[in-house]
Amino acid sequence: MKLFIVESPTKAKTIQKYLGKSFVVRATFGHVKDLPQKELGVDEETLEAKYVYLKGKKKLVENLKKLARTAEEVYIGTDPDREGEAIAYFIYQDIVKANPNTKRAVFYEITPTALRKSIREAGDINMNMVYSQFARRILDRLIGYKISPYLWRTFKNYKLSAGRVQSPALRLVVEREREIQNFKVKSYYYVKAILEKDGHRFEAIYDYRYENPSDAKDVARRIEEGIYAVVSLKSKEERVAPPKPFITSSLQSEANSKLGLPAEKTQSIAQKLYEHGAITYPRTDSYRMNPQKAKEFMEYVASKFGKEYVGRLRKFRDKPTSQGAHECIRPISLREKVGSGEYASLYDLILRRTLASLMADMLVERQEAVIEITSPKLKRPIRMKAKGLKIIFDGWNRVYPSDIKENPLPPLEEGEVLKLIKVYVEEKKTQPPPRYTEGTLVKTLEKLGIGRPSTYATILKTLKMRKYVYVYRKSLRPTDIAFEVVDYLMEHFPLLMDYSFTAKMEEALDQVEEGKIFWKDVVRNFFEKVMAQVV
Repeated sequence: MKLFIVESPTKAKTIQKYLGKSFVVRATFGHVKDLPQKELGVDEETLEAKYVYLKGKKKLVENLKKLARTAEEVYIGTDPDREGEAIAYFIYQDIVKANPNTKRAVFYEITPTALRKSIREAGDINMNMVYSQFARRILDRLIGYKISPYLWRTFKNYKLSAGRVQSPALRLVVEREREIQNFKVKSYYYVKAILEKDGHRFEAIYDYRYENPSDAKDVARRIEEGIYAVVSLKSKEERVAPPKPFITSSLQSEANSKLGLPAEKTQSIAQKLYEHGAITYPRTDSYRMNPQKAKEFMEYVASKFGKEYVGRLRKFRDKPTSQGAHECIRPISLREKVGSGEYASLYDLILRRTLASLMADMLVERQEAVIEITSPKLKRPIRMKAKGLKIIFDGWNRVYPSDIKENPLPPLEEGEVLKLIKVYVEEKKTQPPPRYTEGTLVKTLEKLGIGRPSTYATILKTLKMRKYVYVYRKSLRPTDIAFEVVDYLMEHFPLLMDYSFTAKMEEALDQVEEGKIFWKDVVRNFFEKVMAQVV
């Protein structure tokens, strides 16, 4: 008998099915040890941490040790990220005492092939990843424990908290809301005409922005009885490249936009799809795709839509912090449907995005007609422009519909006179910046380098749980206390709230993972700087 240990019971069930009777697969049900709940648990001088068993986990580990003593080999197959490596480390510390033949198995998709490969190549715990998790956890604990009490005392509210990532994220939401509150709406005006050719109506615009409505109305009045003649035509073909395959941030963003799912719900469903063997590991910032799988997907596209729809496996430049061993988020195999309800919807989104990323470009024709207007009421002719768009080849858009909508101009010829249906003045108003949705906030955090794939959903969950933000019509809105907390932290802990400083902290954690710097130096350096800035 061989023992295979993972953190999730769902994952254990799937793996047991693939590995067969020669293996016993057991789950830890998440982390087994963590810092104590009711005390700091960290020596501020040495940074030695006190890790304790979580409730019920000591007995669970003892049962695993009993199994390990009778096993030929033990494999620890927790998730392939910092948190998974930390779980593996604590399990290993206990299990290796019962069975010295204990190894770490790493895989990014739950398939028989990937599992067998991980067992063949099983080795040691990646201590650099463990140290990176230690640094992240201890830094977050120190900042949370040392700064949150300032909020409790100031606002007489013990539910408030400050955090290395949550506080800069909250600053984004609050600053956007203030931009909206301070925005001054201004009206401006355009003169437009609706024209007709052979029953096909289309719009033309006089490309001048009027601040005064009476000026626009005067021009509209002068051209109501004019002659509208086409003086020039031009068109340009344009290729529209397919979208990239999903990574964590783009999946959460698109699922929020297209399916209305909160980031936390998306991540939970994606994790379950992974554990059931339906998709690759869902916490990734790498666009890389297995070439063999890409070939399989492209063959499917050719058979279903035709060879002209097949694109290519593109290579994208991943960020320096991306983990090269990870893949994008893609289906394991071509199933038309997985599960039901939200599970089926999210899987379908992932499937269609994966196929689209490997399909041919869209080909569109952008059209422009210049229409000259002559009228006795004008001192000189004026010109309007009419624009249209025609889809020549839908390409990837056939599978993953885009926002590009076809709106072609009718066949026009230079010199021809068009029928005027009406002239009107359109009022437009300057728009404030949009409020963040969960999806757009995740995109912004990724762009700023704040947080990592494993933390985006947790950040949003914390902001909502602390009553700092709430969701109204899909938008994130800050509560009154959020404004006060952000102002307080900006005044007293400015470095904590600095976007670039927070991004540098994330980069330092990545460098720990790469073995470039010592984890305790990172914790000391950043924590001391944050606390030294207290004013």
